[in-house]
Amino acid sequence: MMWYDERVRKNRNTHNPKFSICCMKGKVKLPFLQDPPTTLSNLMHKKDVNNKHFIENIRAYNMMFSFTSMSGRIDRSVNRGRSPYSFKLHGQNYYSIGSLLPTDGSAPKFTQLYIYDTDDEVSNRKHAISLRAFNDDIINKLKEMLDAHNSLTKAFRMAKDRFASTNSRDIKFRLIGRRAKNGRVYNLPTASEVVALIVGDIGNAADERDIVVETKSGLLQRINELHPSYLALHYPLLFLYGEDGYTTDIHH
Repeated sequence: MMWYDERVRKNRNTHNPKFSICCMKGKVKLPFLQDPPTTLSNLMHKKDVNNKHFIENIRAYNMMFSFTSMSGRIDRSVNRGRSPYSFKLHGQNYYSIGSLLPTDGSAPKFTQLYIYDTDDEVSNRKHAISLRAFNDDIINKLKEMLDAHNSLTKAFRMAKDRFASTNSRDIKFRLIGRRAKNGRVYNLPTASEVVALIVGDIGNAADERDIVVETKSGLLQRINELHPSYLALHYPLLFLYGEDGYTTDIHH
């Protein structure tokens, strides 16, 4: 979306404004978004108590299924008085990703919820978010929807299956940063196109944009903003199919 005042030739009023700060004046052709799965469409548009609850808490439900956490330098000095809570960052915010499995004694969160102790996945997801009024039926519906349609979800489920089928605990998860084809312009990406599972040392296989997730680590890794899955990892309810976002490889 562009604001009218961001148009080229601001001194002229026009009903057909042109813009230059995005998409090279129309040379970059972006595809329309895919229609959402029926599950989400029903949650968004049908009128009942559960759906109203979902709309009112949609950001929390998205965070429940997010693969990444938001990071940044938080200014806590603004909350020392009695004023309403304010959230203030110094500089730029960014997204980080943890390891595939939680460290000993820690509860699973973010990506780990797709892999670790999935028999209690709904309960684990509820405990990972502070909101108490979650609806189990909605959580199950969203889980089943992402399992069926989202390529990133399928990729992390592959890691879960690999842990279950091998004795090795030295598995690395490589989210590929350079695609053979654009995951929105042509076909939606498949799990095998966005991820590689590697047992042992990854060596020189990783590209500078790749995200390499370790098996178990207490450290967070900052994600390159140019990775095509940068936004899809944080907003699974917006990028429902795990489709690519911005990348410098978009053709024009």
